[in-house]
Amino acid sequence: NAFSTAIELRFPSHEGLTQRVVGLSQVLAKQMGLHYRRLNDLEMAARLRDIGLCAIPYKLVNSKPFLEWDEGDLLTYMRHPEVSGAMLELIPSLRHLAEIVRCHHASYDGSDGPFYPSHDRLPIEARILCVVCEFVWQERRFGDLIARDVVREGSGTRFDPDVAERFLRMLTSASVHEPKEAHVLL
Repeated sequence: NAFSTAIELRFPSHEGLTQRVVGLSQVLAKQMGLHYRRLNDLEMAARLRDIGLCAIPYKLVNSKPFLEWDEGDLLTYMRHPEVSGAMLELIPSLRHLAEIVRCHHASYDGSDGPFYPSHDRLPIEARILCVVCEFVWQERRFGDLIARDVVREGSGTRFDPDVAERFLRMLTSASVHEPKEAHVLL
């Protein structure tokens, strides 16, 4: 939790994103029947997924509107999952989360290239985070309806179609719009 708080303090545009990602991903994972150990790994990965943002220039994220980013800016920003995974590799007790975090933006169909697994070789936790993170980011920028459309349109290419479908169904239930923080026993 301290890492996600530090990121949100450094990048005010990310304020509240982690809690929303943790809450939605936990509800979805429980509905998908993930075992408690995987739920715990998912929660930890959701909290640590953006620690690589520490390597991203402060000015890029805080002084330049996202819609004004050029290709170089976007490429710099999109390095954060790789950096986050590399940082976790250095901590023995968190090493098992590195692949989940490294792949939390990887496309389901493998269109990101040979450096990332695809389809069912992507950890299920990463497939869940990919959908939830994109939804939460789009929801913040453009609203709920557009964010749902992004998930729907990305199903089968960017997102695991089963995860995307379950996520969209989950959103229709009244209990998930403002999820409470999930507490999973270690």
